[in-house]
Amino acid sequence: MNGVSSPPARCVLSIAFVAVLSHPVWAVAQDEVTYVARDFTFTGPDAIAAGMVPVRLRNEGRDLHQIQFIRLPTGKTAADFTAQINADPSRMPSWVQRRGGPNSVAPGEQALAFIGLEPGDYVLICGIPDSQGMPHVARGMLKSVKVLAGGARSNSPPATDLTITAVDFRFELSGPITAGSHIVRVVNNGSQPHEVVVVRLSPDASADDFLNAFRPGVAVSPAGHPVGGLVGIDPGRDGFFRMNFAVGNYGLICFLPDITRGAPHFTRGMMMDISVR
Repeated sequence: MNGVSSPPARCVLSIAFVAVLSHPVWAVAQDEVTYVARDFTFTGPDAIAAGMVPVRLRNEGRDLHQIQFIRLPTGKTAADFTAQINADPSRMPSWVQRRGGPNSVAPGEQALAFIGLEPGDYVLICGIPDSQGMPHVARGMLKSVKVLAGGARSNSPPATDLTITAVDFRFELSGPITAGSHIVRVVNNGSQPHEVVVVRLSPDASADDFLNAFRPGVAVSPAGHPVGGLVGIDPGRDGFFRMNFAVGNYGLICFLPDITRGAPHFTRGMMMDISVR
């Protein structure tokens, strides 16, 4: 998510989102960090140890919410980020460094992602559009976080059995997705930031049907609903998310905006229909 954009209809989806509407069993990850989302704030730790961080998002608001971790480059502050978003909510500052995070979850639900965080200053934002198409970050949904060096946290990634590779502009799977719980690695081999939104599709619906049916502020459409994924990561980086796949049809979609054309990546074909058996 996070191409921060405003209406109309499909193009508002350039703010990526993922809603977890099922009820998986959530095991506690080692050294897990939890943030709670409400309308329109985050609560949780102000400082965390660097390394491979399991981040859980719990949504206690009334709208969809997500967390995008953004590392601030040297010389930039959270105030600088906020000033640019307030000046133009339709786009992210060009200097942001996307580090991923758990994508959107519906009210009362949660999501878990594993992200590699270097020491430094970060902002956590929600880029999902509200019912008026305004990204939540422009409504103040931003939290400053410091990532500290010298802790005992490991840099080792979690064990995975599935990889989704993002390139410009398609997804590639390491193999078929089977029903059950998976920790999925997402690798960005493209030249732009990419993300993965996983959508559980209604019978006979496609990812394109879902995009056409989506309306800001509505968690479930007649064509299906988002069920997990990873928020944007920069080229050359990877991240991980946990997903409980049920038997059925799914869509993989990238909603981030093209850096040259401005339109969401799915308009360039970055979507995929898959079947889980």
